[in-house]
Formats: sequence, C-alpha cells, structure tokens
Amino acid sequence: MRVHHRLQWRRDPDGTPYRARRSFPAGPANATVLLSGPGTVSVLDGTGRDDVLLDRLTATLVASGAQVLRCDMPVRDPERPASADDERRRAERLGRLLAGNRHVMTGPLSLIGFSLGGQALLRLLETGEPPRADRVVLIGTVVEADAFLTSRVPLIELVYGSLDLVGYLADENDDKLPPAVFEPAMYADWSARHLIGTHSPAVRVHVLDGLGHTLHPCGPGPARDPLPALTSLVGAGL
Repeated sequence: MRVHHRLQWRRDPDGTPYRARRSFPAGPANATVLLSGPGTVSVLDGTGRDDVLLDRLTATLVASGAQVLRCDMPVRDPERPASADDERRRAERLGRLLAGNRHVMTGPLSLIGFSLGGQALLRLLETGEPPRADRVVLIGTVVEADAFLTSRVPLIELVYGSLDLVGYLADENDDKLPPAVFEPAMYADWSARHLIGTHSPAVRVHVLDGLGHTLHPCGPGPARDPLPALTSLVGAGL
C-alpha cells in the first residue's frame, strides 16, 4: 500500500520552527497512532538505524489502515543523559501535534514511544493529555519513580530487548559499593509497578530475545526483526 504524507511547518512558543507530518493510507484511516522516537532521533528524515525502524513501523501501520503522526524533536546532546527538560520539551511538542490534528483523528488512538520518547509520553499523560488513549506502547522506557497518569489509559504495553542492560553507579560517598547492572527480568517489573493513575491502567511486560535498547539486534545469534512483535502489539488496538 502506498503511504501518503502531509507535512506542515509549525513553531514552538519561543518561535523555534519544526515540521509535523501525518502519514496516511489512500482510503479513510481506521485508527490514529502517535509515534514518539528515541533521543537519537530529532528529525523526520534522518538516516540512522533508529530512523529506519521508525520509518518501517510507520509504513507497516499505514498498510494496516492507520494514520501516523510524527514531528521533529528538539535536538539534544547525545553525550549527556536525557534531562527532565528534554522530556518536557518533547512532551509539549507531542501535545501540540495531537491538538493540531484533532480534527482529522479517527478510530482508536495508540501512543508509541521509544526510550526518551516514551518518557515524554508519560509526562504528557500525567498532564491529562490526551484525555483518553486506547493503548500505550513504551519501548525501552525504564520508570524509576511513580508516574501518575491522569489520562484514561486502559492498557500499557512495556517492551524491552532482553539485552538492554541498565547500569547504576554506586553512591559517590561510598566507594565500597560496586556499580550495579540490571537486566529487563528485574527492572521491567518495577517499571510496571510505577505506572499508576486515576484510572488504574493494566500493564503488560514483553521481553524480546536478542534485542537491545531500541530493539536492534545485538549479541550472538541470528538477527531478529522486532517489527512483527511491535505491529502485533499495536495492531491489536486498531
């Protein structure tokens, strides 16, 4: 199926320009998907491997009849950990993206976020925007403190690569404690417990073997394509 695109220029409140894009099928869309990429992705037409996965996911969702909303994201320093300000700025753009397309949104609404993009979605849902989402899929998003969602979200899918290891440095005041490294089998459960809200969302955890942080193959063994698993999770809500 051919993917159609509509591109619009928009501005942040401070005047910074960015692009918003709606990808859609030839016929009427049967669902709407908001796609929020990881911190490595800042533009709609990037060429990195994360960009390639987002483009493939967009094309697959449109082929299933959905329309997909994406926008340029504020550029961040890849050498520094993502900050609360990075999350806030991304969440604000995502909120404006939804508001600017409210007149064309149709069918169930799904929100998909990768890593920092997932953190931005959680921040948005904490504010109650959008008021309701039928499904939220968070990939590589570790939730370390309670996220109280005021939006009505019946189901949240947490997706992790089995080789996505998370490391924590010991307390700088206690040099006897070694750094700690956790695998998804441990931190996925605590992330799920931190997702709470006014409407008590159901949370399910999925760990995909042989994949890393943003679901790219790593480690020994044959490469696994994460797209079928992702589209299956999202497609169930279309």
